Amino acid sequence: MGMNNRQRRAAKVRKRDRARGTRNPQQGRNSWTGESLSFTPRDRFVAGVYAQLDGDVTTVERAVELLTSASASEVAAEITPLLEDQVAEVWDRGWQPADVLRLVDRDLGKLERVLVRRVLAAQAKGYEQLGRRVAPEWLAQLERSGATHSWDQSVSYLRQLGVEWSDALHAAIRLTAFWLHAPALPRLMDPPSAWRDGPVVDKRTLPTDVLAKVRALLAKAESTMFEAEAEALTAKAQELMARHRIDRALLDAGGHQPDEQPIGRRIGVENPYADAKAVLLGEVAHANGCKAVWSKHLGFTTLFGYRDELDGIEELFTSLLVQATCALQRAGSKVDGAGRRRTTRYRRSFLIAFAMRIGERLRDAVYTTVEDVSISTGTELVPLLRARSDATDAAAREAFPEMSSFAPSASDGEGWYAGRLFGDLADLPIASQLDRSA
Repeated sequence: MGMNNRQRRAAKVRKRDRARGTRNPQQGRNSWTGESLSFTPRDRFVAGVYAQLDGDVTTVERAVELLTSASASEVAAEITPLLEDQVAEVWDRGWQPADVLRLVDRDLGKLERVLVRRVLAAQAKGYEQLGRRVAPEWLAQLERSGATHSWDQSVSYLRQLGVEWSDALHAAIRLTAFWLHAPALPRLMDPPSAWRDGPVVDKRTLPTDVLAKVRALLAKAESTMFEAEAEALTAKAQELMARHRIDRALLDAGGHQPDEQPIGRRIGVENPYADAKAVLLGEVAHANGCKAVWSKHLGFTTLFGYRDELDGIEELFTSLLVQATCALQRAGSKVDGAGRRRTTRYRRSFLIAFAMRIGERLRDAVYTTVEDVSISTGTELVPLLRARSDATDAAAREAFPEMSSFAPSASDGEGWYAGRLFGDLADLPIASQLDRSA
């Protein structure tokens, strides 16, 4: 985020705090550091947050010093609602629980990782009164992260972090500053503030029985030592997925299903070799008629497509990444002719080449599957699949109007060759479907 954006966001927060009756610690900064009783713990906490954003370590320390000199229970009672209010605002700016947790886990410390899960769990307490209007996928993200009520409810969670009180306050300041610094994201799902009106939750996921069979076949394919058996197992999984997707396209085209729109879903893409991994995910998405937009600095790729297609993409990407990682581990370290280490270049080149070859294989497999089904059913599938792909592209453009393509380079010839070769050998556990000409 640029400096101007940070300044505008900070200005909005100061305006909101003034409306709530909170003094602006940025005006006459030296005055609030005194012992005047007119300054509340909230005032001093907010001043510490702004100082954290400015990199003013001295002022942050003074804010924490004054807060620790007051009653801990009173300070916690004023600060925890502020933390939870900030979470609600982050949701309204397009973030989801998995996004927040992913970035906190990557950029902040262990203490902030514990605190953020307690803040999210406390803020989610208010969802209970909404009943069935709560989005299941939202709650699933919280449950997967461990953001549950696991502390003594009679005492503020801010005071139960197992550290010195001053350290807990520092963590709360860093976490709040982190949220204020976070940019707005495209809204992929209605936030909790919209649930009171009853959100329409698209439940057209991949059928449980199909997904269970695919996962079982995939697990067997990854565990067997015999290539022929692995190929047979993955081919069956491939057929199950391809048939389901084609059936879905035919049903939609025949008007037998309600209108469905493409959705967006964020998938974490982390270092090392994040750019190469993003290429792999992009190739898998493209082969499935979907769109992938990588947000490098935020550590995730946003996938756009139909919900059941996205389910398959996640499964396939995860499987291929596991296979590639195992292959790299078997390859071990690499050195050049002069004895200098080149492991990083080798592995990055391997992953990029692997991704490109996998994309080619997927598109070839899709073309064959579509041709076979078209002949057996007497239906021209290409226009149906192209229409779904076009709708997905439009959804991605609406969310990211300024997106551009990227093409990371490979600088190690051996790694590139090995990646291409392994791409020929890798199991493709889930079939995709895309018009080859798209």
